[in-house]
Amino acid sequence: MILALTVSLFPSCGMEQSREKNSKDSTSKQMDLLNKNDLDGTFFKAVAQDSLQAIAISKKGIVYSSSKPNQKIIFPFVEPLIEGESRVYKSSTKHEEIEIVIYEDETARDFLDGRFDHSVAVSLVKKQELQDDSVDFACFGHYLYDNSLSGNWIFQSYEGKRVEELGINQIPLICIDINTRSFSGSGGNHMIYGDLRCEGDSVFFKIILSPEYVTEMYQKEKELLAVLDNCDRYEIKGDYLMLYEGAVQKLTFLRDVYGM
Repeated sequence: MILALTVSLFPSCGMEQSREKNSKDSTSKQMDLLNKNDLDGTFFKAVAQDSLQAIAISKKGIVYSSSKPNQKIIFPFVEPLIEGESRVYKSSTKHEEIEIVIYEDETARDFLDGRFDHSVAVSLVKKQELQDDSVDFACFGHYLYDNSLSGNWIFQSYEGKRVEELGINQIPLICIDINTRSFSGSGGNHMIYGDLRCEGDSVFFKIILSPEYVTEMYQKEKELLAVLDNCDRYEIKGDYLMLYEGAVQKLTFLRDVYGM
């Protein structure tokens, strides 16, 4: 009886250890795939939940890669379609098509090392003579932000006009925190707060909290915040942050090196 019990227990123990080892190996391979070198300017990365496939997006291209089989396909970059809260990328080469749907999902943080905050649905089609080969898989992903954006930025000029010419009593200041994807500060006389999103050198300020303006004195401040809300690209040169709307430079800030 004891011998039979011993024989029945040990295979179970071995199977558990084998499953645990396979799980660790799979996680390690997923991380290796995620950490592979990408195209310059990559701003979004995602890895499949239960297979060795990954996606990396930059303005130089959309990269699909897999370990089994070992494969890499670079698709031309396309601007995403906005569908509700989702961003949809559709691109193709001569022999492949890809569709990527990205949306925020806080439950993604439970995956691997906790860096993920988006769910991603991917549909990949490889064109064949007889029948196309289609693969659909689910990923978790996250945006990569430029660390140099974080910090306190002091307003310098708006369309070439310095703060003294704008009739604002206090110098506007914004504090950007890429870890929380947010910004806060002052438009001059009032506190502001909002969300920040970046895609390469594209930047989007979504003002969540700003005061109601009841006097004419604060109209310039209101104008300034409206411009900030419309800016869609940034450039950092030394300690200067330039914000653009299209090709036009709108706002200039100076890094507050003493407040760091």
